[in-house]
Amino acid sequence: MFVQPTGHNEMKDTFKMADRGTVKNRPCTSIILVFHACKMTLLCLVFGSMCATAHGQQSALDTLKKRFDRYRTSFPQEKLFLHIDQELYLTGETLWFKAYYVDGSLHHPMDISKVAYVEVLDGDNRPVLQAKIALKDGVGTGALFLPASMNSGNYHLRAYTQWMKNFSPDQFFHKKIAIVNAFKKLEAANARPVNGFTVQFFPEGGHLVNGLKSKVAFQALNNYGRGINFTGFIVNTKNDTIARIRPHKFGIGNFELTPEEGETYSAIITDTLNNLRKFNIPAASSEGYVLQIKDSTSDLLAIRVLVNSAANQLLSPIYYFVHARQIIASAGVRDVVNGKALIVVPKKDLRDGISHITIFDKNLRPQAERLYFKRPEKKIAVTVLASQNEYGVRRKVVLDLAATGNSSDLNLSLAVVRTESLQEEVKGNIYNYIWLTSDLKGTIESPNYYFGASATDVDTALDNLMLTHGWRRFNWTDVLGQEQKKPSFIPEYRGHLVRGLVTDVNGRPSSGIPAYLSSIGKNIQLYTARSNAQGAVQFEMKDFWGRKKIIAQTDTKLDSTLQVKIENPYSDKYATLRLDAFSLPSQVSKSLVNRSVAMQVQDVYYGDSSIKYTLKAIDSTAFYGKPDEIYYLDDYTRFPVMEEVMREYVPGVMVRKRKDGFHFLVLDNVRKTIFQQNPMVMIDGVPVFDIDKIMAFDPLRVKKLEVFTRGYSLGPLVFSGIVSYSTYTGDLNGFQPDPRSVSLDYEGLQRQRIFYAPQYENEKQRESRLPDRRNLLFWDSLVTLKDGEKKQLEFYTSDLTGEYTIVVEGISKDGTCGGTTASFKVKDFNN
Repeated sequence: MFVQPTGHNEMKDTFKMADRGTVKNRPCTSIILVFHACKMTLLCLVFGSMCATAHGQQSALDTLKKRFDRYRTSFPQEKLFLHIDQELYLTGETLWFKAYYVDGSLHHPMDISKVAYVEVLDGDNRPVLQAKIALKDGVGTGALFLPASMNSGNYHLRAYTQWMKNFSPDQFFHKKIAIVNAFKKLEAANARPVNGFTVQFFPEGGHLVNGLKSKVAFQALNNYGRGINFTGFIVNTKNDTIARIRPHKFGIGNFELTPEEGETYSAIITDTLNNLRKFNIPAASSEGYVLQIKDSTSDLLAIRVLVNSAANQLLSPIYYFVHARQIIASAGVRDVVNGKALIVVPKKDLRDGISHITIFDKNLRPQAERLYFKRPEKKIAVTVLASQNEYGVRRKVVLDLAATGNSSDLNLSLAVVRTESLQEEVKGNIYNYIWLTSDLKGTIESPNYYFGASATDVDTALDNLMLTHGWRRFNWTDVLGQEQKKPSFIPEYRGHLVRGLVTDVNGRPSSGIPAYLSSIGKNIQLYTARSNAQGAVQFEMKDFWGRKKIIAQTDTKLDSTLQVKIENPYSDKYATLRLDAFSLPSQVSKSLVNRSVAMQVQDVYYGDSSIKYTLKAIDSTAFYGKPDEIYYLDDYTRFPVMEEVMREYVPGVMVRKRKDGFHFLVLDNVRKTIFQQNPMVMIDGVPVFDIDKIMAFDPLRVKKLEVFTRGYSLGPLVFSGIVSYSTYTGDLNGFQPDPRSVSLDYEGLQRQRIFYAPQYENEKQRESRLPDRRNLLFWDSLVTLKDGEKKQLEFYTSDLTGEYTIVVEGISKDGTCGGTTASFKVKDFNN
């Protein structure tokens, strides 16, 4: 962007004067020509200097844009949202959820990371439940059974990908859920005093500067992170009242302050319980920048920058940068004139949602930053309606679901749950999470409020929220650095990555070491890696479902002192979030008992039939494909010694015994020669590097033997053929792995559980004496709708009467999100 120099009009006036002199004074032509030449030379020098300055400013701005784009492409952002069936559970129930995985910039469904990590954390950030969920085409589904070992309390449900672990855990999805254990007395341990509170102050732009008026936002929270109401006033060192303050909404508000040199300021706060406390206002700087946003008109956003400096010319020019979710909306340069600069940005240039406005000094150092929220214009248009307002017990419910308007292909999830006193008000959904909560740090109290009908009080509260929750998903130091930062975690493109560390006997990392990981079973799978300079290895586990025993090891024939340590795949970093005090009002005790009885009844009568999983189409072929030779040992005369089996029946493998023990030499049918190194030898997929142990193993426990008579490349390693033994049981059948290997039970991707509900299609089924006490009538996480399409979903009511709420959440192919709700009632018309 070219900025007009301040002297440009003076230059034009000089040219005009010179022209007038030439016309009026023809007798003095030679003198005037000399004057013209001198003047033009001076003008060329001045104009050239100005052009060079403008060019330098544009070059600096281009550098900022390039480095920003470089960071954006190297560190793309991801977002996860979990739609859960309800927000309060009893132990013994199942938490059903659907994960929506989108691009953090455009909110389009992504298909890069293939695994989401879901955890339930207690108030001390200790994980009590964990699961790995497969992601495909931007969605994933799962379920968590809540065991009776859990205590009653509030918990955080969080979700993230491996790639998201490169950034702050504040970027992970978090949602508060309540869990009640009806069989345990409610514990009051670690309870915080309810009457405690803190107040924080946030100058607009980031800093207070002496002599410059600033808007100062504040947030008052109790010990559980909830906003409080209060009255207060701002005083100086002489205890003179500068301003009176009180929150606008959720303990958040603002006031204006012009700090004076040598003064400090404090806030005297009194809450509704008459607790009085004093808090210090952040100290003002003698020099610096103040950023002000004036949302003056419906079309333009005015950004005012004030500068206080002993030498203003040293602080000019300034650069401004406006982006939303790392997509640049506007950028430019301004001169500071008399300590002020004005930037006007058309609102049509801003993207929906939260925009970050950053001011840089002439050396491209960030000096002030502010958030601004533009209400999203689009929301998916979907309707849901029950065919009747009221139903009897054990009757069919038909839901009419339709995509209206211009919504592109929709991917939806739908829950139908009984509305009761135990259920809390739903405080968040995919719409306000994607557009608001996911781009702000900390807990947003009642995010639904900010998307109510557009009104002055809502807009004021929304702007106060921007002032108090300023945060970005990156650090400007990382963006502006000359060297590009490298990520610690890579996306799981094709499946779960098991990470480990190769160490010696002293625990020191070892580099360049081949490592092997196998999953014991009838499906022969082997994964390999070579440790990097830090000793780290990672194994890509495709189609790794359910709990399995894995064995990680190195080749003990090469170095018997090394070991592979498997890392915990879950993040050990936690967001700075607080949970509310957990309590149950006495009036809900009857509802609690009824629901607890209903849960137990369902478990007794439907426990086995309700736990079913979809069958995954998994390739059962061994990792090496079709072997060149295969021997089913039952087809041959059985020998009691493995050496006899190998020598008599397996011509493709020659057995040699040397001073260091037995060796296998495999024929290379491709090159018509013999490999001089031992092949990869395995039992049930577990590498065995000591051939003597194979020869000592009972061949009567082996079902088949497969031989690969060619060289085989697997990851970074090359094998001189493959000899693979399979036992009858598929679990090593008594073979003992090397004691230096690491063996552990490892949870793979969660198998997809099927939501179960009884059917009452005829009178006989309705008259069944089996009780049906379902609180959750229906859950469907795989609903899709095309433009203008209509669908009908069917299910049956239970024996529980009352009001039921239908909740629909979803996202479209183009990244538009949203949902809707509806309700119906169930009555027992026989009573």
